[in-house]
Amino acid sequence: MIYAGFWIRFIAMIVDVLIMFIPAIAINAAIPYVGSFLCSVMYYPIFEASPLKATPGKIIMGLSVVNATGGQITFKQSFIRYFMKTVSAVIMGIGYFMNLFTAKRQTLHDMVAEVYVIKAAAPKDLNYFDTWVDTVKSLFGALSNDNKQVYNQPSENKSSIQSLEELHRLFQSGVITQQDYDSKKAELLSKI
Repeated sequence: MIYAGFWIRFIAMIVDVLIMFIPAIAINAAIPYVGSFLCSVMYYPIFEASPLKATPGKIIMGLSVVNATGGQITFKQSFIRYFMKTVSAVIMGIGYFMNLFTAKRQTLHDMVAEVYVIKAAAPKDLNYFDTWVDTVKSLFGALSNDNKQVYNQPSENKSSIQSLEELHRLFQSGVITQQDYDSKKAELLSKI
């Protein structure tokens, strides 16, 4: 993995700010005081936890946010990273400048969330908007199930084939990781 340095990440952040400028103003006008916050919460964490592994600004700069194995990060890691950016900024930006002095080019918010920003091209077959919508649907679908993993206990009336198809759909939409997918797939295949 090639870790992303300070300046390329800074430029990606500027691109993201420019992309979000008009939507944030519009949403803030509709929902005063919290609109731009809601807009950024629906943008940064969701894009970074999606199969794209990056916001559009990072994609334009050829960057991805990944876990220790180079895979897609979880929603939890993404939200922790997002909220820790505030801490990185509040302490006079020191959290961001840590990138200049760490071996793996991590900022404070990267370290707390246990993620890395690397140079990598985004998958070319994914549509940004469709991927974002699918990720939002899967996030809110998981939340509506009282935080239960929908793939853990397939209902008894489903056939194993249908359960495999559902598991594959969840993996493709980024709801589950490769490791979870492989273990559940092996478990389902052993029942056939």
